[in-house]
Amino acid sequence: MRAAIRVLLAALCLATLWGCSNDATAPEDRIPPALPQVSTMKPTLNFYGVAIPTVDPQTLATGKAGDALLLDQTGDHSNFVNGVVRAFLLMFGAYDVLNEPIGAWAVAANSLPTALDDDSYLWTYIFIDPDTGFEYSVFVYGNTHDGGPHDAYVDWRMEVSSNDPAQPLDHFVWLTGESLRDHTACFWQFYSPVNATDGVESVHVDWNLLDGKETRLVLTVNGAGLPNEGDILTFNDNNPESSIEYYDASEDYLSTVVWRTNGSGSLHVPDYNGGATACWDQHQINTTCK
Repeated sequence: MRAAIRVLLAALCLATLWGCSNDATAPEDRIPPALPQVSTMKPTLNFYGVAIPTVDPQTLATGKAGDALLLDQTGDHSNFVNGVVRAFLLMFGAYDVLNEPIGAWAVAANSLPTALDDDSYLWTYIFIDPDTGFEYSVFVYGNTHDGGPHDAYVDWRMEVSSNDPAQPLDHFVWLTGESLRDHTACFWQFYSPVNATDGVESVHVDWNLLDGKETRLVLTVNGAGLPNEGDILTFNDNNPESSIEYYDASEDYLSTVVWRTNGSGSLHVPDYNGGATACWDQHQINTTCK
């Protein structure tokens, strides 16, 4: 699967330059629904302009700040540095799970939609690898449901097909979801393939825009039997304070990283500072937690 999507992501670059395989357009009296942004599917980190240290590969591999990273500071910034490392580690963990289907979505989103007879729309991208001759296809379906100004929604489905013998797929449903048409909420259910056509639930994502400014993305591992089944990652972006919360279901433990627009923040994880909350001030220097 990973090799196939790497080919599709390379195709996205070509799609941007040369256009896409599906150039049909919707009738003039019909307007296709807007495709939700990928930011509703995967988290981003906003440190409000605070300079972030460069995280070295050793630190990412271990999940803990290395000596070189800690020494490259003026003053004791160890709490801040470890907070940044944990935040990036959690974000990259989410990316590792979601980047492939989101990359396929991005490929299809660069095509023009086709209006279908059932009043839904189809975005298609088909790419043939010139080196192998294998064909990769992505199909995104969007169907609008009318309602009031705050409850009209669109349901989404993404299917992928490939004749690559390493991972043959036949309209495998990789993603389903719903988005409100006022762009204030959506959810996504990702699936893992068990054969060419069938899949099982893997990750559920809820995204909400609260009070017109705060965004919250909650990622839940809901695949039965997965190593991290029941784990929950919550990303809050709410000026003047943002946070990441990680609930480890196997340990029944909640870890948090908090940062604020004034540069201060805190870290609470089981394997740092004896499990006690560790804080930094507006200059990212260690300070006593209040």
